[in-house]
Amino acid sequence: MHPRLRFVRSLAIAAVLCAPAAIAHGAWTVTADGTCVQKWEPSDMLRGVRGIVNAPFAPVRAMAGGAEYAWHKPDWGPWYKAVLGSAVTGVSGAVGAVEGLWWVGTGVADTLTGGYFELTPQAALDRSVRPQLSTAVSGSSPAPTEDRCGRALAPTK
Repeated sequence: MHPRLRFVRSLAIAAVLCAPAAIAHGAWTVTADGTCVQKWEPSDMLRGVRGIVNAPFAPVRAMAGGAEYAWHKPDWGPWYKAVLGSAVTGVSGAVGAVEGLWWVGTGVADTLTGGYFELTPQAALDRSVRPQLSTAVSGSSPAPTEDRCGRALAPTK
């Protein structure tokens, strides 16, 4: 077997083994009585394609998010912003490149399954060039403001 084919096969096996295992489910929708349930819809067929199309923008969005994070850091002076800001931007770009590859892989899987398993992350479906800061840089993600169906959550005390 050719070494390149062996490498591709090994990479495919590693990707399958590293993919998160989950029970099959669809998109969250609101029923007539107001409850939030999961339901597969025909629009889920394009879920993987949207992830693949948005994947090349992931490093750019992550780098912009890292630069924005460094620029708005109040306790960093000009010297820290110049040195650490460029480091944060570079690390964010590298993390974004890895995320982009992940989006392509999950997008292909979602395309092959018709989006039924909902493997592509929600961030990959965002059709914008808005800066996106990776949790590898910022720490944990903020508390959600919406439920799974997109309805606003009541503020907690």
